[in-house]
Amino acid sequence: MNDKIFLSFGPFTITWYALFILTGVVVAYELSQRTMKKWKYSSSVLEDYVIPMMFFGILGARIYYVIFEWDYYSLHLEEIIKIWHGGLAIHGGLIAGILFSLYYFKKKKVSIYRMMDCILPNVMIAQAFGRWGNFMNQEAFGGVVSESFIDHFPDFIKNKMYINGQYHHPTFLYESALNVIGFILIYCIRKRGLKKQGDAGFLYCIWYGMIRFFIEGLRTDSLMLGPVRIAQLVSLLLVLIGVLGLCGIGYKYEKPVVLFDLDGTLQDSKQMIFETFVQVFKERKPDIQLSQEELNSFFGPTLEESFGKYFKEEEIEEIIERYQQINLNLHYTMLKEIDHATELLETLKKDGYHLGIVSNKRIKAVELGVQVNHFEPYFDVLLGKEDLPIPKPSGTGLIEACSRMNVSRDNVIYVGDAKSDILSAKDVAMISVGFSKDEDRIEQMNQANPDYIIRDLRDLISICKEKRTWNDTSIW
Repeated sequence: MNDKIFLSFGPFTITWYALFILTGVVVAYELSQRTMKKWKYSSSVLEDYVIPMMFFGILGARIYYVIFEWDYYSLHLEEIIKIWHGGLAIHGGLIAGILFSLYYFKKKKVSIYRMMDCILPNVMIAQAFGRWGNFMNQEAFGGVVSESFIDHFPDFIKNKMYINGQYHHPTFLYESALNVIGFILIYCIRKRGLKKQGDAGFLYCIWYGMIRFFIEGLRTDSLMLGPVRIAQLVSLLLVLIGVLGLCGIGYKYEKPVVLFDLDGTLQDSKQMIFETFVQVFKERKPDIQLSQEELNSFFGPTLEESFGKYFKEEEIEEIIERYQQINLNLHYTMLKEIDHATELLETLKKDGYHLGIVSNKRIKAVELGVQVNHFEPYFDVLLGKEDLPIPKPSGTGLIEACSRMNVSRDNVIYVGDAKSDILSAKDVAMISVGFSKDEDRIEQMNQANPDYIIRDLRDLISICKEKRTWNDTSIW
């Protein structure tokens, strides 16, 4: 019986080597997809990525191995394609995988640094599984050890490490265990929040580079370039890349896309909205005298939610239509911009920032508000309730705005004056800025843990100039 075979029926066989590699890929994929789901990325981003990534990774790993074992393969050309016999170099797979990833994520307008954080720590789990494939193939083992040394390991490992009449270091086990430890360490660091995009990926480079350098020194089958172990050389390069990346050397900080709520953020519509509700209730429910507390409660929720507390479901559409008629008429007499709004927008536009509005208001009201306040030159996109896949506090409208602007959603600030605005940004791991001069509203926004609170719109200018990552790195 061939103990390298997991399953065989007829001419078809599944090797343990293939099983462990595929299991590792599936586990790493599911872990990465879990994070992508929290960031509200479409599942198709990784679904369309994983199969070609596997192909190019395996191809790169094989080519790399064959190049450095060309003395053998030049005489046995038929063996080049027989990867089931072993002979995949992880560093070759990483190089090919990184090149494909750069192409793929640039095409998708997704931050390669952010995908490094999402994917590379999970690659350690895939590598941990893959090393057990080496174990089943009796390859990638270390130098000769005494029986008393190997007795510290379980019998099934001891027996497999008895090769050509001698016991050997189970280097597959060392590397597998250290990969798992590295995954746990980076996971814990990542959960506490990263300084910038890419840091978890750079930590992977440092950790894997160090452990592979150490393990390679124990192995007997290293790919060589003269007297130099190639894997150790590449490992040192990985460590260097990781250290430089963590230090921010050569790192390019992106300008954030700045998205705004409208009412209470850029335009002062408070009294206009109060008056609109008062007139609607005077017409439709004259027996109800709205208190100031009730009027304040209408800020943030959709009109459907607000009117749903007072009117029957079948009446709401008609009530909202009347609300819109009254509200649009009042725009010309009661609407005004928030202090310094034009000054802020002028500065940001001049400095090359992409700007947009995402509001729960109907799009007609949004467009009219922008027109009355003369904000038209500043915005690349205006989204009202009809344009949002789901109203706030869902963050899907922020993603939709980025899509329409044809910009990445990985460096975005959302500025609003309500708790629902903060929650919207949090929902898609974007940076949240709460703005208000009202201490009660500030207190409400603070309940959602915004990244910033400002009381003067001009303070946003200095925030935008900070050298930082414009996504919430605490959400995993």
